[in-house]
Amino acid sequence: MTQPRQTPPQPHARKRSPLPWIVLSVLLVAAGIILVPKLLDTNGANGPQTVSDGEQDPLLAAIAKCDPVKRSTKLEKSNRVLIVDGAGEKTPGDGLSESSMTCVLDALQVPGALSSRMYSTVRADGQLQGDWPGFVATWTNDKAKGLDLTVTRD
Repeated sequence: MTQPRQTPPQPHARKRSPLPWIVLSVLLVAAGIILVPKLLDTNGANGPQTVSDGEQDPLLAAIAKCDPVKRSTKLEKSNRVLIVDGAGEKTPGDGLSESSMTCVLDALQVPGALSSRMYSTVRADGQLQGDWPGFVATWTNDKAKGLDLTVTRD
């Protein structure tokens, strides 16, 4: 009787080193850590940012968002001082409307108590001052002339 023929043993297969795959994996992870946040960063796409974002000058951002034609806002002293002219009852077309003024205060993250104080100020109070982290504001509020505000960045 004939026996089935046995296949000769296969030579040992050479095991490949996993090192190239490990190096490639580490490089891909590193690239992902660096590139993905930059690709997903939408701060620039959402328009001007608030003070807390810290990437864009908050005074410039407030102007761009709330008075893009720069009709009633002005920057001075190397963009460290923002002057805002509010509209009053006698001159409603000259100056920033109340909603645009609120936009500026929100963009600069003025605390609610301080912005309420600004709006409730009357002519007899004269010029008042308040501050919040990073800023000092002085203002006058006259019903006829409107809220005039100067914000200085520290």
